[in-house]
Amino acid sequence: FRPRAARGGVRYHAGKGKDPVQAKVSAMMEAVERYSAEYRMDQMEYAAYEELPVHRTVNPADLILPRDLHEREKLHWSPALDLLSGDEVYVPSNAVFHPYDTLGMTFPLFQSDTNGLASGNVREEAILHAILEVMERDDMSVASRTRCMGRRLVLDHPSPARDIRNKMESCGIEIHLWLLSGRTRIPTVAAAADDTETKDPELLVMGSGTHPDPSIAVLRALTEVAQSRASHLSGGRENPGRKSLVERAGYDRMKRINREWFAPAEEFPISSMDDLSTPYIDDDIRLVLEELRPFAERVCVCDLTRTVIPVVRVIIPGFEVSHVNPARVRSHSTR
Repeated sequence: FRPRAARGGVRYHAGKGKDPVQAKVSAMMEAVERYSAEYRMDQMEYAAYEELPVHRTVNPADLILPRDLHEREKLHWSPALDLLSGDEVYVPSNAVFHPYDTLGMTFPLFQSDTNGLASGNVREEAILHAILEVMERDDMSVASRTRCMGRRLVLDHPSPARDIRNKMESCGIEIHLWLLSGRTRIPTVAAAADDTETKDPELLVMGSGTHPDPSIAVLRALTEVAQSRASHLSGGRENPGRKSLVERAGYDRMKRINREWFAPAEEFPISSMDDLSTPYIDDDIRLVLEELRPFAERVCVCDLTRTVIPVVRVIIPGFEVSHVNPARVRSHSTR
């Protein structure tokens, strides 16, 4: 619980993990991330896009805006490091801070969010987590927009992820695992849950995870499902608008609306997938950046560290975000 959260921020934080210790650490790290993402008199430039060096500035349009950007419209800009080129660049501060405060000087480009916000024991761990989250949200956005979940993933060998899946299914919770069709070889896995005992429409939830190790991607998707269920059952982070909509729609209709989550599809065994992870975080970052290079002009990192725990925000211009913010939909996507 964070009683002094900024206006528009979250006060209660939840965590997930395969055991209680991991879940507690996850909740505390989320609280640190949210605290660190709040604006605290950080350095910002105030200028129009046209006034900044074009080769060192992220074009706001590449962030998939829900509105047109007016010519010579002044914005706040924050410094970032482009991991692909090594250059320092400027990114719109709206994409860095959450909640974003215009300070009465400009208009928001979009509703700020936490996509690409991550913490870690060291800065490199935070960067890796943040990059993978941006990739995950991109893959989920495409899957939601195209209503194509890819292939059904089969857990055909023992693992902590399979243990958690089996534990859920023993409680009457059907789990549907999907291997999404992503841009890169780094797998994104989605898990759709259907509580067949309660038939509660609010317990039709989805979780997702991205990681070079497919087993870890599955584990993250499943623990996210568990966290979503727990938040609903405990009343935490309740969205009154969504709750009313889902209750009116009912269980059967919500399943029809999200029918792609439960549809038959080609099966793919996890044993056929390569574990691309390495023993070192630095090498994992290099691997992921090489996978991203054909699809991204920049991978921008903003350092938001306020405490002894490193926190960063990663922004990958051009990557889709409609899974987080439905208003930010690419008009014509080649994917």
